Amino acid sequence: MRFSKQKNLREAYENRRSKQETKYLWFPLTINGETRWLEEAMIEYDAMKYDNYYYWEPSKFINK
Repeated sequence: MRFSKQKNLREAYENRRSKQETKYLWFPLTINGETRWLEEAMIEYDAMKYDNYYYWEPSKFINK
C-alpha cells in the first residue's frame, strides 16, 4: 500500500497538483508566518520531493 501512495504523490508532484483539506487544529500550525490553532481551518497542500520520498507539505491557509 505504501508504494501506491508514493506513486500517486509522484504523479501529483510531476503534474504540480495540490489538494485541500479541512482540519481542526488542536496544536499550533504555522504556514508562511501565520499561526493558527484551536479552530477549524482549510489548508492547501502541495506535493513535494525530498531525495526519493514524496510528501504533502502545507502551503497556505484558505479563508472561508
